[in-house]
Amino acid sequence: MEIIKSNDKDVITKSIEVLKNGGTLIYPTETAYGIGVDATNSEAVTKVLNFKKRPQGKAISIAVSNTTMASKYVDIGDSSYFFDQFLPGPITLVCKSKKRVDSRLESEKGTLGIRIPDYPLILEIIKSFGKPITATSANTANAKTPYSISDILENLSPSKKKLIDLIIDGGTLPKNPTSTVVDVSGNKANVFRQGSISIFKNQQKILDKISNSPSETIQIAKEFIQKNSDSKLFLLNGSLGAGKTHFVKGIAEGLGINETVVSPSYSYVNEYEFNDKKLIHVDAWRIESKFDLATLFSQNIWDSFVAIEWPSVIWDLEPRLLRDKKAYLIDIVYKNFKQRRIIISKAILE
Repeated sequence: MEIIKSNDKDVITKSIEVLKNGGTLIYPTETAYGIGVDATNSEAVTKVLNFKKRPQGKAISIAVSNTTMASKYVDIGDSSYFFDQFLPGPITLVCKSKKRVDSRLESEKGTLGIRIPDYPLILEIIKSFGKPITATSANTANAKTPYSISDILENLSPSKKKLIDLIIDGGTLPKNPTSTVVDVSGNKANVFRQGSISIFKNQQKILDKISNSPSETIQIAKEFIQKNSDSKLFLLNGSLGAGKTHFVKGIAEGLGINETVVSPSYSYVNEYEFNDKKLIHVDAWRIESKFDLATLFSQNIWDSFVAIEWPSVIWDLEPRLLRDKKAYLIDIVYKNFKQRRIIISKAILE
């Protein structure tokens, strides 16, 4: 097993050599560390299955460099919208497989998950390799999500370590949620797992911008709310520290609120009054039960402007509270220490 820094001049060459020889590669992504092998090499796929202890019939996704490569392995069909709107990014699209990878990576229904990681080094490795690699987290069953090399190695037995040929050390990754998993193989898109990106029916992306600082995030939100008023509901998705509260500060400034906006992490809800109206700021991270939700929504809040951080918590516990409402979806993706990718879409929550 060799460990190489992600900025090493030989990292791409060594990675391709390992993949061509049927070896295993641990690599960083925008979500967590993954384990990759040539998805068309049965012997290599067996190594991943032994590493993960995957039960038979449980699918493993593949990573490709772009939509053109994806179309060689899955039937994109009417799902091109999702590829165009959300990839590269922390989302896995489940499509009908064209049976060109090891069949054990597919589901029992003949579908295959596709990832295009928002991580330039990995995209370059896959592009240069010319074939897809497996895209599953580099941890064994029930072990912690790997955000660092130590997360991986400290939880592996000696026999598991022997299955690894090369590790690309990209440092400690931001603790972003795992990828959103959406099945687009049928007539209707179904969200299997809500992760870093929020996906709803009739979703239309209207802004995709890089913020280089908290003040820039605030300014983006301020300008947005001043130009867009189709909905008063804002659903903010992103990892801890991504900048969700800064975005709400921008909403408040755009509405003319002079009070200092602070995170409602411990109070659940903060309210700010302006011009006989209200901005209600909700943090659902610590909500654990439907009882908590009943208390939170005991009053009719929908006549106010409402900004909800971690809306997936509410959606998972009691989707009827948000169903049929028009909303702006704000996905804030951690790019690096300074940069955030801000994606704003509007949708009807169904």
